[in-house]
Amino acid sequence: MMNIISRVSRYLLFLVVFLSLNVVGAQEAGLSFRGEGLGSLDSGPGDKFGSNQIALTLPLEHKSRKNESFTSYFNFDITKFDWRGTTAAQNDYIWLSMPIEYSQQRGRSNQFLLTVEPGLMTDGNNVGFDSIGINGSVIGRRFMRNGGYWQYGVIVDRAFGDYDVRPVLGMAFQATSNTWMEIGFPEVNIKHHFSKGLQSFFVIKPAGGVWKEEVDITTSKEDETLQYNNWQIGLGADFHWRKKLWLNAEIGQLRKRRIRATDETGARLKGTPGHDRYWQVGAKLKF
Repeated sequence: MMNIISRVSRYLLFLVVFLSLNVVGAQEAGLSFRGEGLGSLDSGPGDKFGSNQIALTLPLEHKSRKNESFTSYFNFDITKFDWRGTTAAQNDYIWLSMPIEYSQQRGRSNQFLLTVEPGLMTDGNNVGFDSIGINGSVIGRRFMRNGGYWQYGVIVDRAFGDYDVRPVLGMAFQATSNTWMEIGFPEVNIKHHFSKGLQSFFVIKPAGGVWKEEVDITTSKEDETLQYNNWQIGLGADFHWRKKLWLNAEIGQLRKRRIRATDETGARLKGTPGHDRYWQVGAKLKF
């Protein structure tokens, strides 16, 4: 993973500064580094398994009028797996996408939210139509008198390791004067403000992906699919460092992990890594 960081991190840092200063209506730009512990597998081939990721998010455009708003972003992340004892998942895996968010306020009590995120899921070799993936969600919110809301809808998210349709159901409310709670499926997010410059959070969410890759199998090259999914249970904090710059850190545990990939013999391997820790550090520019 250190090779990836040395090739990409300087370029990403330049993009964070340059693009964030030139977008209109920018809200937040972020760069993060995440690592998973190299641990044993509960089942499947191989001796150890872990992964690392660099992720960049930049705002592109934000417009609002009356009861509507539109926001678009640029997203880039690159993931490296370490599945020791096998010849599978040996490439650098890229997700390059443009998340688009649309919201519409319908009266005082209802809100409609639409998100679409088309992107390329690839190892950089032989990119084609089958390398295109699309996340999306349609969500409705019903606001309560106390400022909280109920939400419901459907979602398609590669973070589950596939593109199946799943329900969205949950609620959000102000638990205390400093604590905001979002509880439901597929994500739990509890935030507590200690001060204007320090905020802690607790999250439970899916964190995986789907990628198309080119695998050298004997004398030929085949297009295959790599799928990885897990659930993150983490605790972290956002700290206001200076001006618009915030620093953040997160630690936690990974549960229900699955990896499916093709090795150099053409065999489809399935592994179940054990519960293990993860860490994440990053920086954000908030506007």
